[in-house]
This record gives sequence, structure tokens and C-alpha cells, in this order.
Amino acid sequence: NRKHLEQKPIFVGAVGNDQYGDEILQKLKMNGIDIENINIVNNKTSFVEIDKSEGSPIPKFFRSSDNQIYFTKELEAHIKKSKILHFSYWPLSIEPSKSTILQSIEVAKKNNVVIGFDPNYHIDLDPLKGLNKDEILKVIGQVDIIKPSLDDSIRIFGEGLSPNEYIQKYIELGCKLVIMTLGEKGLIVSCNGEIIEMESLAKTVVDTTGAGDAFWGGFYTGIITDESINDSLRLGLLCSSYNLKEIGAFNNFPSLKDLKKELKIGE
Repeated sequence: NRKHLEQKPIFVGAVGNDQYGDEILQKLKMNGIDIENINIVNNKTSFVEIDKSEGSPIPKFFRSSDNQIYFTKELEAHIKKSKILHFSYWPLSIEPSKSTILQSIEVAKKNNVVIGFDPNYHIDLDPLKGLNKDEILKVIGQVDIIKPSLDDSIRIFGEGLSPNEYIQKYIELGCKLVIMTLGEKGLIVSCNGEIIEMESLAKTVVDTTGAGDAFWGGFYTGIITDESINDSLRLGLLCSSYNLKEIGAFNNFPSLKDLKKELKIGE
């Protein structure tokens, strides 16, 4: 949320020319998000149906327009001027967005832009058109920050490992900062060889939709405003806790100043 976190994110994506697409664009604009790089295409807006909203959601995917993301000179220029490039597995699962993300990674690497990856890998997203397992591991090795859930890790590496053992897998591939989410149990983080454990700050859980994105927003804001890794993680957890209190992904929370005050950051 740009208005509350006081940053200037640029959202790159695609929506359909329908009611749902219009609603998404309006909500993004209301929250101060730059939408000039969102394609409006003559298909239905893609969406996910969530079968449960406690614990790890079980998704059912309906896709038609979200893959229409193209690498342009404008996108390249935005990446070069950015501090962080963030993406999830979703656009990597189908062309042409797959190639767009891979090209974006190359640009970010050449321009020392921090790369963050949410590896929300689901085989149901279309394994025939997306990355194969070796390609997924290669992408993981190119990013600086990764935030897998335990479920993501099981889908990527298979069952039978402890959270710390999964974290080691990401480190061995080349990730510098690994943030493993454990739902209501909080986080286990590996940073520069140090393991950090943090409890969830959520006291009320109404809906988990968007909680991970809220965490990213808070965490990245901490990094951009020169807070420590620990305080940035706490800021992410606090934003996530506010999102969990309400239904939906477009929820309000306090200003950045008040969030930092609540956590006693800077005192």
C-alpha cells in the first residue's frame, strides 16, 4: 500500500477487459499503485479460487489473461531505476510472461538491483508450459531474497526434510537471504550464516488472503528505508498481522511512522 508505506511501487501485469479487471485497477489506483504497466487484454481476468482460508490456502486456478506480460524498453528502464525487482512463480509458469521474467532477472543482475522471489510453486499452474524443475532451481540460484513456505519447499524439493534442511537447500543454490514462513508459527530466516526465528505477530486471523504480500510490502519497506534485517522482518510480520484481521487482500493498516512506532524501531 503506497499511501501507508510511503513507497513508489510499479506493478507489472495483465488483467481482462471485464468487471473484475476494472475492480483490480480501481483498487490499485486507490492505494496509490502505478498501473501504467498493466496490460488490459480482451480475455477474462485470471483468478484463484481458495478452498480454505485458515492455514495454507488450497488454490484452484482459472487463467486467461495474466500471462500477457511483455518485456519492453519501458520495463527495462523501470528495472534499471528500481531498488528491488520482485516476482512470484505465477508468471514463470507460462509464456510470454515466463520469458519476460527471465529477461527482467538478467537486467536486474547487470544493474545490481536486489531480486526477491516468492516461489509459490504449484504444479497445477501448467507444468508443460512453465519452468521444469532444473529451470526453477536455476532461477532460485539467481535471486537474493526468497520467501518460501514449508509447502512450497515440499513441492520443490520433496518431502521428508526439516525447515532448517530446506533452508540449506536454498542456500546451497545461491540465495543470500532465505525467509521460510511457517504459518502461525512465524518465520525461520537464514541471513549471512545466522539463523533467526521469529514468532507471528498475528493475534486475530480472519482471512489469510494477501498476508504474504503484506509481509513483502513491510519487509521491502524496511530494507528500502535502511532498517536492519531484523527490524525489516518485524515490519513485514506486523503488516501481515494487520492484513490477517480482515477479509481480502486490499486492507488498510497504519502509516509507516506508526508501524515503526508500534515496533519501537528507531527509538
